[in-house]
Amino acid sequence: MAFINFSLFLSCLFLPLTVVVTQVSWENCGSESNDIKLLSLTISPDPIVIPGLISVTTTIYTNQKLTSPLKATVSLRRKLFITYITLPCFIIGSCTYDDLCTRYKQYSCPIEAGEHTFNIPMKINSTSWILAGNYQAQIDIETNSNGKGCAKINNISVKTN
Repeated sequence: MAFINFSLFLSCLFLPLTVVVTQVSWENCGSESNDIKLLSLTISPDPIVIPGLISVTTTIYTNQKLTSPLKATVSLRRKLFITYITLPCFIIGSCTYDDLCTRYKQYSCPIEAGEHTFNIPMKINSTSWILAGNYQAQIDIETNSNGKGCAKINNISVKTN
């Protein structure tokens, strides 16, 4: 009985030191009939360490040819205590991009129907500890022919160096 009480005491003592590590997860949202679907997403490093380089690799499937303009609406939310707050469009945040084709010229449009993998390198120079935290994102894509795509990304963790 003394051993059980001692074990319980140790468990309670070290419980606050327990660290839960979660990986980035994602899901398609919107309608099952969306024209653009996310097939895979990898963010490296995970957790994201700033300042530093980040690599986002995505594989998408589109059932139509994607031409300019390819509009994207990004909603970025940061966890604050037990809830999430939407960040305004600033250095990072919830922004609308009128045309991904002109913004990311290395991925030339048109993009033919089918499966495509993109590697998007990013550099975050900020050393601000304010950016450290947990985030969620939703990306809504709209094609010039009213095609749609939607993806939610959860468990995005940002740490400062």
